[in-house]
Amino acid sequence: MKSILLLSILLSLFVFACSNGEDYYTPESVVEANVKYMSEEKYEEAMNTIHKDSPAYPVSDTMIKQLFDLYDLNYKIVSMKVLEDNDSEAKIEFVQITTKLKGPEFKNNQSRGIHTLKKDGDSWKIYSTEMTDFKLLN
Repeated sequence: MKSILLLSILLSLFVFACSNGEDYYTPESVVEANVKYMSEEKYEEAMNTIHKDSPAYPVSDTMIKQLFDLYDLNYKIVSMKVLEDNDSEAKIEFVQITTKLKGPEFKNNQSRGIHTLKKDGDSWKIYSTEMTDFKLLN
Protein backbone atom coordinates (compact mmCIF):
# COMPACT_ATOMS: atom_id res chain seq x y z
CA MET A 1 0.00 0.00 0.00
CA LYS A 2 2.81 2.42 0.91
CA SER A 3 4.60 1.72 -2.36
CA ILE A 4 1.44 2.51 -4.37
CA LEU A 5 1.02 5.79 -2.50
CA LEU A 6 4.68 6.68 -3.01
CA LEU A 7 4.46 5.80 -6.71
CA SER A 8 1.35 7.97 -7.08
CA ILE A 9 3.07 10.91 -5.42
CA LEU A 10 6.20 10.53 -7.57
CA LEU A 11 4.13 10.23 -10.74
CA SER A 12 2.20 13.38 -9.83
CA LEU A 13 5.44 15.27 -9.20
CA PHE A 14 6.90 14.04 -12.48
CA VAL A 15 3.87 15.13 -14.50
CA PHE A 16 3.84 18.54 -12.79
CA ALA A 17 7.59 19.05 -13.28
CA CYS A 18 7.44 18.12 -16.95
CA SER A 19 4.65 20.57 -17.64
CA ASN A 20 6.09 23.78 -19.04
CA GLY A 21 2.81 25.65 -18.90
CA GLU A 22 0.68 26.97 -21.70
CA ASP A 23 1.92 27.37 -25.24
CA TYR A 24 1.09 30.56 -27.14
CA TYR A 25 0.74 29.99 -30.86
CA THR A 26 0.10 33.63 -31.84
CA PRO A 27 1.90 36.78 -30.69
CA GLU A 28 -1.40 38.28 -29.54
CA SER A 29 -2.26 35.27 -27.37
CA VAL A 30 0.85 35.64 -25.17
CA VAL A 31 0.19 39.37 -24.63
CA GLU A 32 -3.43 38.63 -23.67
CA ALA A 33 -2.31 35.82 -21.35
CA ASN A 34 0.30 38.06 -19.69
CA VAL A 35 -2.33 40.69 -18.85
CA LYS A 36 -4.81 38.03 -17.68
CA TYR A 37 -2.32 36.33 -15.35
CA MET A 38 -0.99 39.62 -14.01
CA SER A 39 -4.57 40.67 -13.14
CA GLU A 40 -5.25 37.28 -11.54
CA GLU A 41 -1.90 37.39 -9.70
CA LYS A 42 -0.88 34.00 -11.04
CA TYR A 43 2.89 34.20 -10.68
CA GLU A 44 4.00 31.01 -12.48
CA GLU A 45 1.62 31.60 -15.37
CA ALA A 46 2.68 35.25 -15.73
CA MET A 47 6.37 34.28 -15.73
CA ASN A 48 5.61 31.63 -18.37
CA THR A 49 4.68 34.46 -20.78
CA ILE A 50 8.20 35.93 -20.53
CA HIS A 51 11.06 34.48 -22.58
CA LYS A 52 13.62 32.79 -20.31
CA ASP A 53 16.49 34.28 -22.38
CA SER A 54 15.19 37.83 -21.97
CA PRO A 55 17.70 40.14 -20.28
CA ALA A 56 14.73 41.46 -18.26
CA TYR A 57 13.70 38.01 -16.95
CA PRO A 58 15.39 38.30 -13.50
CA VAL A 59 14.07 41.85 -13.00
CA SER A 60 10.58 40.79 -14.10
CA ASP A 61 10.70 37.91 -11.63
CA THR A 62 11.48 40.25 -8.72
CA MET A 63 9.10 43.00 -9.86
CA ILE A 64 6.12 40.67 -10.30
CA LYS A 65 6.62 39.17 -6.84
CA GLN A 66 6.77 42.66 -5.30
CA LEU A 67 3.70 43.87 -7.21
CA PHE A 68 1.68 40.84 -6.13
CA ASP A 69 2.78 41.31 -2.49
CA LEU A 70 1.88 45.02 -2.37
CA TYR A 71 -1.02 45.57 -4.74
CA ASP A 72 -4.11 44.11 -6.28
CA LEU A 73 -4.04 45.67 -9.77
CA ASN A 74 -6.23 45.31 -12.81
CA TYR A 75 -4.56 45.28 -16.21
CA LYS A 76 -6.52 45.78 -19.43
CA ILE A 77 -5.32 45.86 -23.04
CA VAL A 78 -7.23 48.63 -24.82
CA SER A 79 -5.66 48.04 -28.23
CA MET A 80 -3.10 45.78 -29.81
CA LYS A 81 -1.61 45.80 -33.32
CA VAL A 82 0.93 43.40 -34.83
CA LEU A 83 3.63 45.55 -36.42
CA GLU A 84 5.92 42.70 -37.54
CA ASP A 85 5.75 38.91 -37.56
CA ASN A 86 8.46 36.92 -39.33
CA ASP A 87 7.70 33.56 -37.69
CA SER A 88 10.57 33.78 -35.17
CA GLU A 89 10.20 37.36 -33.91
CA ALA A 90 7.22 39.68 -33.72
CA LYS A 91 6.52 43.22 -32.58
CA ILE A 92 3.17 44.23 -31.09
CA GLU A 93 2.14 47.79 -30.32
CA PHE A 94 -0.22 47.95 -27.36
CA VAL A 95 -2.13 50.35 -25.16
CA GLN A 96 -2.73 49.13 -21.61
CA ILE A 97 -4.63 50.60 -18.67
CA THR A 98 -3.52 49.66 -15.16
CA THR A 99 -5.78 50.47 -12.20
CA LYS A 100 -5.42 49.81 -8.49
CA LEU A 101 -8.00 47.65 -6.74
CA LYS A 102 -6.18 47.41 -3.38
CA GLY A 103 -2.89 48.43 -1.84
CA PRO A 104 -0.83 51.50 -0.98
CA GLU A 105 -0.75 54.68 -3.04
CA PHE A 106 -0.69 53.97 -6.77
CA LYS A 107 -1.42 56.16 -9.78
CA ASN A 108 -3.78 54.57 -12.28
CA ASN A 109 -2.23 54.89 -15.71
CA GLN A 110 -2.37 54.26 -19.42
CA SER A 111 0.79 53.03 -21.06
CA ARG A 112 1.67 52.58 -24.70
CA GLY A 113 4.53 50.45 -25.87
CA ILE A 114 5.94 47.85 -28.19
CA HIS A 115 6.49 44.27 -27.08
CA THR A 116 9.16 42.31 -28.93
CA LEU A 117 8.28 38.62 -28.87
CA LYS A 118 10.46 35.65 -29.71
CA LYS A 119 9.71 31.99 -30.15
CA ASP A 120 10.57 29.58 -27.36
CA GLY A 121 10.14 26.27 -29.16
CA ASP A 122 6.70 26.56 -30.77
CA SER A 123 5.46 29.12 -28.25
CA TRP A 124 5.64 32.92 -28.43
CA LYS A 125 7.06 34.69 -25.36
CA ILE A 126 7.59 38.35 -24.48
CA TYR A 127 11.30 39.11 -24.90
CA SER A 128 11.40 42.87 -24.29
CA THR A 129 9.15 45.90 -23.97
CA GLU A 130 9.80 49.46 -25.09
CA MET A 131 7.49 52.01 -23.46
CA THR A 132 6.58 54.82 -25.88
CA ASP A 133 4.03 56.79 -23.80
CA PHE A 134 2.77 56.92 -20.22
CA LYS A 135 -0.18 58.95 -18.87
CA LEU A 136 -1.56 59.20 -15.35
CA LEU A 137 -5.33 58.74 -15.18
CA ASN A 138 -6.13 60.11 -11.71
